[in-house]
Amino acid sequence: MKNDGLLVACNGRIKIFALTGIRSEYDLMYPLLSALQTDDAFDVGVIVAGAHPTPLHDYSIRHIRDDGFRIVDVIENLLFSDSCASKAKSAGLLLQGLSQTLARETPDLLLVLGDREESVTGALAGSYMSIPVVHLAGGDHTHPAGGNVDEEVRHATTKLSHVHLTMAEEHSERVKRLGEESWRVHTVGSGGIDRLRNNPGISREQLAEVVGDDVLGDYLLVIHHPLSSAIEQARDEMQRVLEQCLATGLPVFVGAPNSDPGSQSIREMINRFASHPRLHTYCNLPRDTFTAILRYARCLAGNSSLGLHEAGYLGLPTVNVGERQKGRLSGDNVQFVAAEPAAVQAALERALNDKDYRQQIECGRSPYGDGDMTKRTVQIFKDLPGRQQLLAKKLTF
Repeated sequence: MKNDGLLVACNGRIKIFALTGIRSEYDLMYPLLSALQTDDAFDVGVIVAGAHPTPLHDYSIRHIRDDGFRIVDVIENLLFSDSCASKAKSAGLLLQGLSQTLARETPDLLLVLGDREESVTGALAGSYMSIPVVHLAGGDHTHPAGGNVDEEVRHATTKLSHVHLTMAEEHSERVKRLGEESWRVHTVGSGGIDRLRNNPGISREQLAEVVGDDVLGDYLLVIHHPLSSAIEQARDEMQRVLEQCLATGLPVFVGAPNSDPGSQSIREMINRFASHPRLHTYCNLPRDTFTAILRYARCLAGNSSLGLHEAGYLGLPTVNVGERQKGRLSGDNVQFVAAEPAAVQAALERALNDKDYRQQIECGRSPYGDGDMTKRTVQIFKDLPGRQQLLAKKLTF
């Protein structure tokens, strides 16, 4: 520990707040927040915004409360609409509310994750208010044919942040090429891998008590989100994915999409299929239940980053449909296919029934880490330099 470091300057207890706006982001943060919560060197708080306090994912704020974290503030900023303007307006409302929260609470560090509006808005507020910002999962890369706003948001957040905790070495190198000083950049892995390593979930029999007996045999899991450059295609993509998954003859469990523009049309399509006897839908599942439904699935289909992160660690075959996630770091478990029925059908057939393909997917290995992200990060926080040095960013180019 450095004598002039942040921990000493904070009298041995760093006040760190995490900003979260949606269930997937929070679950990636959870292992780290849990570790920080049990360490006397940290005073942990969570700022809740976005979809959490809404019925979109069945009021996922309740899971944060159940996990025992202190909720510093609840910012009701989400305008639920399929328009791009609603996304920008929601970010504006978040910035206004967040600045008031930060001014009142004065944390020592602000933690943001990924490439959503919460991350870039949080980093902007923190920078303007001289609060060092820690960015989780920066330096990632996606390159769909029509582009994706997440790409710009992710890198903009990097430039507004002061400490970078990436999921892979190639992500760290990308952050450095953006001009960030090397001492600010740390490769720690994904919290999603920690979540799986530390939480085996529940048995199939226990899972069946929650979601029904169809999980006692083979089944498919589907999670599909809209792409900012192809909002108008979201509905048709969802239809093709559901049709081809049901055509396998297996039960299909479908999770609700995120809150991005285009998500409403995906929900509408899911609702059209909801009466099918082999299709089961859910908005939000408890952590143990979701870990289990992922772990026991025969295949994951759609376009969720879950297929690249957690599914890779589980050795779960994944069919990524369409342009979303294209170009991202992935393991052998992922097949990237066009959103065309024949392509989806062929990929599902391989994922479900090709024994050689399934055997080559190694369980317990992932390009996104080894499950020790939290241990590394806690020590990094304890070794951080003082606030003045953190805030004084210098470009390396």
